[in-house]
Amino acid sequence: MTGIVVFFFVAAALFVALGLADQRKLYWRFAARRYRDPEANEPSDSAYAWQRVLIFIAAAVMAFQGFKALDFADDNSWSAGELGQAVEQAASALEEEPHIDDEYSDYSDLIEQEVEDAGEDMGPGYAVNVEPADSRDDYEITAEGTDAAYCMSVSQKESDEGGFTVPGVGDQQGTYVPEYDLSATTAEGAC
Repeated sequence: MTGIVVFFFVAAALFVALGLADQRKLYWRFAARRYRDPEANEPSDSAYAWQRVLIFIAAAVMAFQGFKALDFADDNSWSAGELGQAVEQAASALEEEPHIDDEYSDYSDLIEQEVEDAGEDMGPGYAVNVEPADSRDDYEITAEGTDAAYCMSVSQKESDEGGFTVPGVGDQQGTYVPEYDLSATTAEGAC
């Protein structure tokens, strides 16, 4: 991506340099030899002016494309600050409502979804990676585009709101499913 950005800005600089050069000298240096009578075929002053305007328009288009490529590159990668902000927001979001206990007490998918939601305008969701750390309650969060890593510790306790009962089939009694309140803390660095 860097090569594309550099190409657009170098092309813009070359067009600006070409636009600032004396157009008459450029004609006599590069184009006049094609004609039997170069003086009779020399462009008028207004033609040189239009040529210069078109060259500056081309420079502006190249610069615009360079900035759009920079914006695209920024939208498709994470910075350390963006990832940190998304992790903090995800930790707050985890604490807002009760959750059903995961069968393996692994909240990595839930954390990944919350980080993606929190960082929706900051970086691509597909670039977020959440892995359980050595400790059962710790999760390491990383993202493409940055070397930064964050450690989120998640603990759970049974919710004061209780849970819910899944109705049974026929004469069978329903199943009670407890909900848990999560508490999440974050720290910069790997777990």
